[in-house]
Amino acid sequence: MTMFNSTVGIVEGASYSDPFAVPVKNKDDVSKDAFLLLLVEQLKNQDPLEPMSGTDFTAQLAQFSSLEQQTSMNDNLMLLQDYSATLNRLSALDMIGKAVEFDGGGSGSATINGDGQPIPLKFELADNAQEVVIDIYNDAGGRVATLELGYYDLGPQSFNWNGKDADGNALAEGRYTFEMTARDELGQLVASSVNGGGEVRGVETDPKNGNTVLVLVDGTRVGIDQVLGVKAVS
Repeated sequence: MTMFNSTVGIVEGASYSDPFAVPVKNKDDVSKDAFLLLLVEQLKNQDPLEPMSGTDFTAQLAQFSSLEQQTSMNDNLMLLQDYSATLNRLSALDMIGKAVEFDGGGSGSATINGDGQPIPLKFELADNAQEVVIDIYNDAGGRVATLELGYYDLGPQSFNWNGKDADGNALAEGRYTFEMTARDELGQLVASSVNGGGEVRGVETDPKNGNTVLVLVDGTRVGIDQVLGVKAVS
């Protein structure tokens, strides 16, 4: 009894409290082994006068087979996920030095380069909008301009911003963000999304979920699944 208890104590320490223990990598494998051990123990300890029926034994073997197949399927799915992530990273490398357009969700980004060229603010409307308003913010989060654009049809749209603030003064070079609000003729909100853009300078992997992330020249980080289009830098 003393040796048995000591062994159990070592196993418990290795599983939960020993910092040098090798962690169990696949919980399904443990469950499969435990299932098989229980089945063997059940056969060893069954009543000889009332042995397990063939039907029950077959049913338990079927359960074991199903568990084993599920384990193999999970392993294959993990391999496919790793393969897909690798392909994403390889395709992302080809985007370095190119301009991408991406779905910014509720807000987009715009960069003033100081070359006097208009900055396209791209968005998309789910329906016709009687009034479209765009608010522009500096890097510190302060609103620097409000653009009242009037009527726009549904679908992808773009407005060329002159890079000036609410008083008509040219803003400093740098990165700005913008948000938009669209309403129909009854004053009801129209569903919309904002598209951002920029040149890709690098590729990263998100440590939280392993997703591939594009790093733009202005510092914006974009998930590869947000990319809507890629083109050469003019």
